[in-house]
Amino acid sequence: MKRMRKPFKACMDCRALVPRDAEVCPFCGSSNLTENWDGAIIVISEKSELLGELEYLKKPGRYAVEVAASE
Repeated sequence: MKRMRKPFKACMDCRALVPRDAEVCPFCGSSNLTENWDGAIIVISEKSELLGELEYLKKPGRYAVEVAASE
């Protein structure tokens, strides 16, 4: 069974999900990106309770739940 490629890469520094063709994270400026991530959290509003609960959520956007170095 062929495994589908994920539509995003994840920043290993801030966990933001970025477009596959990105070279630099637009959230934190890091070039430390990986395709090895699982789960996603989408924060839509600045008033989201998650922004205060999870330390890596700094502003609205898409974030990976787990991130690891590329295999």
